[in-house]
Amino acid sequence: MAKAQTAPTVQPRVYPAGRAVIFHGFGAPELAGRRFTVEGRRVQALRYGRLALLVAFVAQTDYTADEVERRRSDDGWLRIEARVHERAVERANFHGVLVPARLLSVFPHPAALEESVTENYARWCRTLTRLGAKREFVVHAFAGPHVAPGGAPYVLRVVANASRSPRLLTPKLGVEIVTQLQAMWRACGALATGSRRIVGPPMRGALGSVAYLVPEHQASALRSAIATASEIGAAAGLTYYLEGPRAPFVFS
Repeated sequence: MAKAQTAPTVQPRVYPAGRAVIFHGFGAPELAGRRFTVEGRRVQALRYGRLALLVAFVAQTDYTADEVERRRSDDGWLRIEARVHERAVERANFHGVLVPARLLSVFPHPAALEESVTENYARWCRTLTRLGAKREFVVHAFAGPHVAPGGAPYVLRVVANASRSPRLLTPKLGVEIVTQLQAMWRACGALATGSRRIVGPPMRGALGSVAYLVPEHQASALRSAIATASEIGAAAGLTYYLEGPRAPFVFS
């Protein structure tokens, strides 16, 4: 029987006084000690047993629960927070495996973060093992020419619209297009260990978007599958875009 992971005994730490904590994610212990700046925010990875916690210390008054909730309706502020979160995760992911936290995972003080880590330590260790060697890709399908999806940060544009339902709702299409679409989805699904449908706002020509969780050694095969499908589908007016690789934002 596998031995359960229990939270380690953590030695007293010296934290900045009077600061809240933005928790960007947890990763492999070799990330511990990494420090970098993202758009003026200092981000660092702290060691906690078999995990490294990616955090930023911020002013408590600016990130109270009420203040964060109030500012969620401020599109400009939310985009900045999403962009910083994504870039912090990407920077850390360059140096080691990292599982992203939910956007705006804010703790009023470091002790509250440690309480949460202690409670979730065993589950997070399992999650790191499950997701660690995998990357996230998103396939977007369109009828006719279309600009590549973009604009808003990924966590607002894709992650916030992820659904566990596998069903793709598409308009009525010709047999040839349906056959090619289904073949493409199957080819991608065969290379992935998980998938999520992305339910975005209505968009001209949109036929569906799916996020795939792909083992690193299958990433090149996924790119090849999309390249092949794009060549075949071009004659039928199909356009595919492959977005990624990214840390497993959707699947964490």
